Amino acid sequence: MKTKLLLVALLFSFVTYSQTISSFNSDPNTDFTIVTPAAALDQSPTGMNAIWTFNNLTAGGTNIDTYAPPTAAELTTYPGTTEVLSITTQGGTPTVSEFFQRTDGSGTYITGASQGDIVLNYSSTNAFVGLFPLNFGANNSGTAAGTFTFMGTSGTFTGTFTATVEAYGTLNIPDPTFPDYSSPVTRLRIDQTLSFSIPPIFNNIGTLTQTTYYYYDNTADNIAFRYTNATLVSAFLGINQTTETYERNTAVTLSRNTVDASNFQLYPNPAKDFITIDSKDNQVIKSVSIVDMQGRNVFSSTVETERISVSNLQQGMYFVTLETETGATTTKKFMKQ
Repeated sequence: MKTKLLLVALLFSFVTYSQTISSFNSDPNTDFTIVTPAAALDQSPTGMNAIWTFNNLTAGGTNIDTYAPPTAAELTTYPGTTEVLSITTQGGTPTVSEFFQRTDGSGTYITGASQGDIVLNYSSTNAFVGLFPLNFGANNSGTAAGTFTFMGTSGTFTGTFTATVEAYGTLNIPDPTFPDYSSPVTRLRIDQTLSFSIPPIFNNIGTLTQTTYYYYDNTADNIAFRYTNATLVSAFLGINQTTETYERNTAVTLSRNTVDASNFQLYPNPAKDFITIDSKDNQVIKSVSIVDMQGRNVFSSTVETERISVSNLQQGMYFVTLETETGATTTKKFMKQ
């Protein structure tokens, strides 16, 4: 199925080589391999044309990202939430971390987080990530405030939250088993520093300092690698711990069998009635599928077509995956008006 095919690339298909991050989240059902480096990774390169090389990574468990709309109870607890990201850790005893998000015309915000023993509710001031797409150099800094619970203790928190697109370049991940990964990426850095209190007497009883790096693969238009360092210190609560998590996108970084997203043009995006896609190099498309944010398939076809009707879809974000006759794939995103 040659030539134009209708497909979609979320809101801004020019993302690929423009040092632009089209959307904050990973694709639904993205599988991440949890890895442990032999030594601390050098993530210091920043700015334009940076080069990162992550060597000697030992694979461990698996994290799977899934998305769902908030339940009525969750919406009451985390007002304004539009979607819930659940990260399920497999390998050993399964655990689930939840991140509550609000996305509207003003941008993407964090409304809550539940991870391990700590639950954060950004009910007073949601943490602002940005209005996507975000270009290199974007810097969104602001305050964050709300309530927390930790092992039976509850109180309030205030602090700062900063999201910066501070680097783009090439990420290299040599692998002894699979073909080496080397691809252009754009990096989003998120920092938050929170101070905890138990009003009205116990103020500033502890702090949470967290830094997260998201490396977005410009070809796959998905997160290729993410890293989190979180330090929670509180003499009052009897805790002083630092946790680090390294994750590589299993499909993206362990296989280069992907189609360059820049070879396809999607329009219109956002779309109301139809989406159409052109193949710049006349690649033969074997199949097309569309899934929603919950990972549910809402369209699939192996028949050549230049336009796909999306008029019956609800408003929101969707993911279009196309496969060429060589077996290579790419996933693009689009917004249904």
